[in-house]
Amino acid sequence: MSKLETFIKQNLPKVLAKKTVSSLGDRSTYIGASDIGSCLRKSYLSKIQKVEYDIAQHIVFERGHIAEEIVALMLQGTPYKQQVEVSGKASNGFDIKAHLDFVVDFGKECVVVEAKSTSIPVDEPYESWTLQVQMQMGLLESQCKGKNVRGYVVAIDVNSGWFKTFEVLPNKALFDVAMDNANILANALVESSEPEADVQLYCSKCAFKGNCPAITNITAQQLPKDVQEVVDFIAKKSSIEKEIKAAKKQLQEFFEATNTRMAKAGDKTVSLVKNKGKKSVDLELLQSFAPDIYANVLCDGEGFSYIKVV
Repeated sequence: MSKLETFIKQNLPKVLAKKTVSSLGDRSTYIGASDIGSCLRKSYLSKIQKVEYDIAQHIVFERGHIAEEIVALMLQGTPYKQQVEVSGKASNGFDIKAHLDFVVDFGKECVVVEAKSTSIPVDEPYESWTLQVQMQMGLLESQCKGKNVRGYVVAIDVNSGWFKTFEVLPNKALFDVAMDNANILANALVESSEPEADVQLYCSKCAFKGNCPAITNITAQQLPKDVQEVVDFIAKKSSIEKEIKAAKKQLQEFFEATNTRMAKAGDKTVSLVKNKGKKSVDLELLQSFAPDIYANVLCDGEGFSYIKVV
């Protein structure tokens, strides 16, 4: 490890922690809009325990800020304000503060714009995104009296360049769900009582998954130490597997764009392999034209199993 790498690993977490406090304050003293859309147990533990992330995870988190900077460029020319703080109170008086990425004030209308980083294209906004924006809009209404309030989520994959916008209209029922979650979390923080866990998309990235009742079967046997080492190996290498897949995709796109079928890379030979694909049967068409044959030839496929490490 070089001296620069050692310095980076020591310095970056400090810089990011200082940046977070500077922009968001002490997040343990209030409930944010992002807290109520995610697992409440995770939000609770994040406020009462200090979480140490490795450098790789810190860099992944920074993709969200990159996405936000891109959205700021998209909004140039509009009367937007960035990092707008709106506040409220939970039922027990605990502070609620939402930091809105962007608010575009058109005079008669205020539009909330929330930037989200994603590693895969999505057709619909995640429920956590929707609840977050619902709370933001609900709290903003008190500051934009007499104005219509609506919102957008702008999802961006900073690696591929994919992006999509999702309009979010005010919905009292969803705002009430968001506030109910805020009240549950607020009571948990005051009473020092861990709220119920919820299985969500990012469970594998959660710092508290080790003893999470939602994903851990307490009756499951503990694996022998040598088998645990295999599990640890798989968990550590899973990110590399994704990186290799992404690199192969990038290489394939280059080969296809340049009409390259085979090339040398030092002492290695790289080729673009194209398969014609297997012949298949359109089952819906078969069922439509020959239902008797369809019924006679249809059979269940063989099941399969695989290992999942969370």
